[in-house]
Amino acid sequence: MPLDNEPPTTLAATVDRVMAVAHLAPAAHVAVIGHRTLPFVLALLGRGCGAVRSLRLGAPAPDCEPADLTWIVGLEDERELDEALRAARWRAGSRGRVVLEGGTCRRPGVLAAARERALAAGLDIVSFDHIARRLVLAPATHLARAA
Repeated sequence: MPLDNEPPTTLAATVDRVMAVAHLAPAAHVAVIGHRTLPFVLALLGRGCGAVRSLRLGAPAPDCEPADLTWIVGLEDERELDEALRAARWRAGSRGRVVLEGGTCRRPGVLAAARERALAAGLDIVSFDHIARRLVLAPATHLARAA
């Protein structure tokens, strides 16, 4: 299941690229936030991630375990982006990474204001793949929040 605007590939290869760009081991704890998360969860489990959670927007999350990676997929609009970024920041702790898949978002302009919305949630962009429309975020430093 290739993502929009990404070279034809398997979801497993996409998982490999995301784990590599986030500098994570295969056994990392991962939370997937958004809509249509099942293919991502299954691909992560197939890659060896034993601690994978799927979180639905607007639904309570019974556990609040920190995650090494929070992967945001399938957003509908900016309101969901704000909610997902807040949930991802909560899970990221001080060292976790957040990946925002712009190619899976229903509304193409979701990434346009991503930096301001990420900073408001306490995250900052550390990497951007313009071909795959993928952002990698990390907890913002005090300097980034002041800018």
